[in-house]
Amino acid sequence: MRIALNAPFRDTLLPAGRGIVPAALAVVLITASLACSADQGPKRLSGPVPSTPEELLTELKAHKDRVDVATQDMIQRIDTFNASRQEGDRTIQFSEIFSEDLNQAQRDILNQMLADEKDVSYRSLLERIIADLDQIRGLQEKISRMEQRLTDKYVVAKAGDTHGALAMEYLRTDAGLDEAKAKEVMAGVDRTDELVPGNKVWFAYDPEQGAFRTYVTQGDAKITPLALRRAQKRELVTERDKALATVTELEQIKTGLEGDISVLGQRRTELESANAGLEARNATLQSNVARLSGDLAFKENSVFYHAANTQDLKDQKVLSPVLKRVQDVKGIRFDSALDLRQANKLTLYPGRFGLEKIDQIRLLPSIYQEGRDFKVEVSEEAGTATVFFLDSDIFRGKEILLAVSG
Repeated sequence: MRIALNAPFRDTLLPAGRGIVPAALAVVLITASLACSADQGPKRLSGPVPSTPEELLTELKAHKDRVDVATQDMIQRIDTFNASRQEGDRTIQFSEIFSEDLNQAQRDILNQMLADEKDVSYRSLLERIIADLDQIRGLQEKISRMEQRLTDKYVVAKAGDTHGALAMEYLRTDAGLDEAKAKEVMAGVDRTDELVPGNKVWFAYDPEQGAFRTYVTQGDAKITPLALRRAQKRELVTERDKALATVTELEQIKTGLEGDISVLGQRRTELESANAGLEARNATLQSNVARLSGDLAFKENSVFYHAANTQDLKDQKVLSPVLKRVQDVKGIRFDSALDLRQANKLTLYPGRFGLEKIDQIRLLPSIYQEGRDFKVEVSEEAGTATVFFLDSDIFRGKEILLAVSG
């Protein structure tokens, strides 16, 4: 007699999203079925249902005890039969009883448990299943707590998703890159398109450095990314997708979850290091902003000038030879400046221009009116000349030419 496991019963025993039925549980239920068939009494519980919980529990516990007794009887009977066989004769293994219910890998595990003298009773198998599942739940909770501390974003892969397509979607949508830039960023990262539903695909993009990283963890998938790639190389994906989970597969899942914890820990260290770098860059940027702000304020509030001997300006063809008008200032650099927030006058000394004294200063272009916008005072005694900017506002940020005559 064969018992099928329905989905509701299966899912009550497993962590959400795993979808794995332990092979050991299948052995328990199948053994219970065989035990009922071998019993001298009825194959199924029958008769009126007891009226009290105590009576029902007593009846069910007695039925359960028959399972362990029948299992032990079958093992002893197989051992007695095998002991009577001659060398070279075919012997029987306990797992052959379940040849229609378990695959070869699962039967091998059951045989190994018996060879190692492991307890395969109903209670022992259930205890082992529950212990493994409790450990898996604990690992999953630890991963969830670590994931919440990460700044990386992730999506859960669905059937048909590829790593490349998910990464491009993140770069275009979340990072705000155009398609050409997203392709350029993608060309510099390692990725795999070997995804199964339930994988978590992680992303993090640093716009300051243009750095992008992406990686895949097991998530709720039944298999780790590394194990999947190995399975595909061996062309065993189809068999793996259809196979029922065994105790060994549960141990592989635990290993995968522990590996995910290690990866997430490394990512956290990398993020903390990157954050320290960002803080240092932020301090540098703030210093640069302050300096640039000061430079901008200086430019907005200063008058920039070039002062030269009038004859030199004529020779350079900056001034016309007759009317002394501005003719061409392409070669002139207005690299001297007066901050009008701090002063409104500029004193020029004759020695700088090859003169014994300064008799006159012309301020060009001639749009500025002397007496209204500025004035010039010449010191006969010192031979110097001082330009006073009467209306500072009209000179802020402007370039002027000072033609000095002696």
